[in-house]
Amino acid sequence: MEFPVIEKKWKKGMFKVDIVYPNLYYGGVYSLASIIFYNLINKMKNWMCERVYLDKGKITANLIGFTIHYELDYKNVLDMLKKNNVPLNKNRKEIVFAGGPCVITNPETLSDYIDFLFLGEAEESIVKVLEIYEEEQDKEKFLEKIKNIQGVYVPGKTKNACHTFVKDLDIIPYPIYQPLPEKMDKDFVFGHCFILEPERGCPYNCKFCSVATFYKGIRMRSLKKIKEIIDEGIKVNKRNKVVIYSPSFVHKDRKEILRYMIGKGLQFSVPSIKAETLDEETVELIMKGGQRTLTLAPECNESLRKKLNKFVKDEAFFKVIEYGNKYNIKTLKYYFLIGIPEQTEKDLKETVDFIKELKTRFKGKTYVSFNPLVGKPKTQFEGLKFDKAKIKKQAEYIKKELSKIGLRIKIAGISTSEKEHKLSYAKKFTLPQ
Repeated sequence: MEFPVIEKKWKKGMFKVDIVYPNLYYGGVYSLASIIFYNLINKMKNWMCERVYLDKGKITANLIGFTIHYELDYKNVLDMLKKNNVPLNKNRKEIVFAGGPCVITNPETLSDYIDFLFLGEAEESIVKVLEIYEEEQDKEKFLEKIKNIQGVYVPGKTKNACHTFVKDLDIIPYPIYQPLPEKMDKDFVFGHCFILEPERGCPYNCKFCSVATFYKGIRMRSLKKIKEIIDEGIKVNKRNKVVIYSPSFVHKDRKEILRYMIGKGLQFSVPSIKAETLDEETVELIMKGGQRTLTLAPECNESLRKKLNKFVKDEAFFKVIEYGNKYNIKTLKYYFLIGIPEQTEKDLKETVDFIKELKTRFKGKTYVSFNPLVGKPKTQFEGLKFDKAKIKKQAEYIKKELSKIGLRIKIAGISTSEKEHKLSYAKKFTLPQ
C-alpha cells in the first residue's frame, strides 16, 4: 500500500495515462518527474494517472508515457512494452510518448517506437496535449494536431522542434502528493520523505554536464512559495523529513529555507553541494537538520579542474573539512572523474595526493568514488571518444595508490560506461537478439 494517493472515481468519458519509470520501484518511486505528472494529470477533470515501474504495476492505459533518465534503460522501455502486450510497431492503437534527460539530448534513438516526445520541461505542454486528445482520439489526427506544440516532437511530422522551459516556477502547481510504500526496507535510500525542489538548473557551466542544456540557467522558487510547499507537503504526506532536489542547492535564500525547516522540527537532506558555497553557518544548519554526511564533487586535481570550468580551489574543500570536524559530520563523500581530456599521469598523481590530504585532515569517514567521463551529446564534451584502455589504466593506478593508505574506493563499471557512451549517440536502438 502507498500513501498518500490521489483517489478519483472512474466516470464515463474519462481518459487514463500511465506514467512509466523503466527501472526498479525502490529508486523510481523518488522520480520527481513521475510525481509531477501523477499530480498534474490527476488534477485534470477528465483524466486519471497511475505510475508503473519495471517491477511493479501494469500498463493498462491507451496513453503511455515513459520518463527516461538513463540510456541503459532503453532496453527496459521496449521490454516493458512487450511484457504488457503493447506492440513495438507504431501502427498499434496505443500512443506511447517519452521525456527526460535522454530524450532531450538525443530524441531520435527511440523514435522508431515512440509516437511523440517532450523536449524540455513538459508541465505546460502536456496539458495542451491532453486537452487535444479529449477532442481527438483518432491517433493519426491527434499526432497531426500536436506536432507543432512548442516542446513536442512527433517523429516524421514535426519540422522545427524546440525545447520548452518553465519561466516562473511559482506559477506551476507543485506535486504535493508524493506516494511512497507504507513499509520500506534499506533499498529505499531516502526513506519516508517529502521531496522539495527549490530551484531548477545550475548557474555553473561545467563542460561535462548537460544540466545547463536542460534548464537554460537557474530559476528559483520564491521563499514564500517554498514555505507554503513545505507546510502543505508535510501535512498531506505526514512526514517529518525533507529531501532537497537540486543539482547544487545554490538558492539565494538557502539558509532561510534550512532555518525554516529546523524551526518546524523537520529533518532534511541536502544534495551534492558546491564547496565554494559552503560556509560554517550552512554546515551548522545542515547538522541541526540531522544530516551527518556531506557530498562534494572535486572531479580531479585543481589545475585540471579549471579546464572543466570548475573554478574552485583545493582550499575550499579543506575548509569544508574544518567545518565538518567542528560540527561532527560523520562522513564526507567525494566524486571524481577519470578519462578527462588532457588528464595526464601528473594530474592523476596530484589527484591521489589531494585525496590523501582530504583523508588525513578529516576525523570522520572518507568515501571516494570514481566515474569514467562519458562525453554526452549537448555538452561541451560532445563527440569525445571513450578511450577504454586509457581509462582502465587510470583506474588501476588510482586503485593501487589509494589502497596504500587503506582507503576503499568505488570505481564505476568501465564497460557499463562504455555502453552508456555508445547508447547516448545511437541513432536507432534495437533490442539485442
